[in-house]
Amino acid sequence: MMTPPLTPHRQRGGDVARMAARADVVLVYPQRAPRQGRHWIMPSLGLMYLSASLRQAGYTVRHIDHTFLERHEVLAEIDRLRPSVIGIYCMITMQDEALSLAEQVRGKALTVVGGPYPSGEPETFVDQFDLVAVGEGEETIVSIMEHLDDRRFEEIPGVVFKRDGEVVRGTARQRTKEMSHLPLPYRDDVPNEQYIAYWRKHWKDATTPLMSTRGCPFRCDFCHKSVFGDLFSARPVESVVAEMRQIAELGYDHIWMSDDLFTLNYKRTFELARAIEDAHLPLTWECLSRVTHVDQALFEQMHRAGCKRIFFGIESGDERVLKEMKKGITPDQARSAVEACVASGIKAAGFFMVGYIGETTDSLIRSINFSSSLPLDYVSYTIAYPLPGTGFYERVRERRMHGEWHKVRHNRLLFNTDFSEHKLRAAILKGAIQHKLNRLHMRPAARAFQLATDPVLRVMK
Repeated sequence: MMTPPLTPHRQRGGDVARMAARADVVLVYPQRAPRQGRHWIMPSLGLMYLSASLRQAGYTVRHIDHTFLERHEVLAEIDRLRPSVIGIYCMITMQDEALSLAEQVRGKALTVVGGPYPSGEPETFVDQFDLVAVGEGEETIVSIMEHLDDRRFEEIPGVVFKRDGEVVRGTARQRTKEMSHLPLPYRDDVPNEQYIAYWRKHWKDATTPLMSTRGCPFRCDFCHKSVFGDLFSARPVESVVAEMRQIAELGYDHIWMSDDLFTLNYKRTFELARAIEDAHLPLTWECLSRVTHVDQALFEQMHRAGCKRIFFGIESGDERVLKEMKKGITPDQARSAVEACVASGIKAAGFFMVGYIGETTDSLIRSINFSSSLPLDYVSYTIAYPLPGTGFYERVRERRMHGEWHKVRHNRLLFNTDFSEHKLRAAILKGAIQHKLNRLHMRPAARAFQLATDPVLRVMK
């Protein structure tokens, strides 16, 4: 464990200007904007929350978003700010950027990594970082600052690190249902103008994330909940509306509600939607939902509040595969929810997974044809991905192949199965074409294509 270059200084009251001489903490989001194509790129809400919590505790902070910057610019800014702590966010699809950055800044400050990937697999990171923050980070990062002088990091819940060659684990940080103590995420360090320009160029509506709840109590076998876990907690309605007002003032048009499960609490969702409607904000929004705990009355209220689209995690059109996934839903429930959503005036989108445990050629064809029969505005198909820390991962561990997805929708097959990656990709293409034809109201053509390609998929290996 190395010693930070400077003892942090506290500055209570007022924010430190972006061009301050130095900062106690630098938080880095290592996402890079792809040079070609259009992509869903958004700032890190997690780092905004950490920034707000550190500021509330009196520390000076700079949140550097790598998205539109070159690496040399990020490194130059870190050198200029001379922080005591450098925090880096990491998820599987940006692991290469996070690890290469860590190597370049190691020795300049105490390095901390957090986010979904290190929270699920902390041992993977203990050699590259001084500390690994597991789970929610707002209290953890403040505690790390408080222990910079005495170095008693083992006393901090939610921290893993190496000392004298041995892995040291703090106790697990316990989550609470109470969220009213959280400050609003600090957005002033985010390159908002560049995000707005990017989104308007590629997607029309400038979009940024907001999280109104945390956690999900359901136990889908493939789902990785390393940060927020099973405990569902919700922010006060007034807090969410206040944050939406801030987002509108920054110039955004649209919000991605990044909750794991926005609609879980029916009554609370209805109240929030009514409050958003009453606020008359110049914003639209979209969210994630299960196909249960919803009905058309709720969707109609959400529509009046500006909801434009709901993403449903349907995953399969085959009941047996859904049971293998431990989804706790049926295809009939999925169809009912999607149809109610569309009837209310909200676009529906669906997530589907192919090649899961128990998948057969029959279930694969049934799922693809089911997905393309739904009135979905958008459909996403991915090859089943055994994320570390999930039940799915443990079930295929002995068949797990080397590698990870190193970018969003890398869509590699990562475990030995009865299907080839080629066949799964063919199924995805089949579903995408059928969905497109149905969206273009070319149902006879979609049906003819389905009948022609079902036998082809059956004979593929």
